Amino acid sequence: MLYYLATSMNLGWDQFYIAISKSSDPELQIIITLLVFIILYLLNNKLEAICCVFNIGVTGFTNLIVKHTVRHPRPMGIRLVEADGYSFPSGHSSISTAIGIVLIYFIIKRIKNKKIAYLLSGFVFIYLILVGVSRVYVGVHYPTDVLGGWFIAILWSYISITAYNFCMNKGLNEYLDKHFTLKLNIFKHKSKSN
Repeated sequence: MLYYLATSMNLGWDQFYIAISKSSDPELQIIITLLVFIILYLLNNKLEAICCVFNIGVTGFTNLIVKHTVRHPRPMGIRLVEADGYSFPSGHSSISTAIGIVLIYFIIKRIKNKKIAYLLSGFVFIYLILVGVSRVYVGVHYPTDVLGGWFIAILWSYISITAYNFCMNKGLNEYLDKHFTLKLNIFKHKSKSN
């Protein structure tokens, strides 16, 4: 029912939902994942960097296994974007949600101004919902595909964040900082002794 409602309501939103759908393409998700890892690593948040990459990796891997196990065909009819492979679960929805949940967790954890933290988190959350809706709107997924993708991402995000907190309590972050810190001395001048 939601599928037919979403596809029958053409209110001039085609380009908007195409843009949202394309913004969560796998190529962009890989670039975002690498950028998040590099930024967190260089900011000496190595455990957070590992948590993000682990979460995204296992979510994507689980998504592929489920797709090739279930082998559910994509919806028939008009498609506003091209899509190959099987339908269930939605990879765009699962990977973007895996990135988004961990990002929301670290935004709320790290940003001291909670109004800003919740505002940023709200924008991320709305984007995640729009990605799921866009995949149905452009005709390449059923609503159940999106729900399945969200479920996989939420499950692995919970496991990843729980593992992150366990490792933090065991002091793994201090070990990583001690043994895997890059010394960036680009802006430091060597002092010459007279």
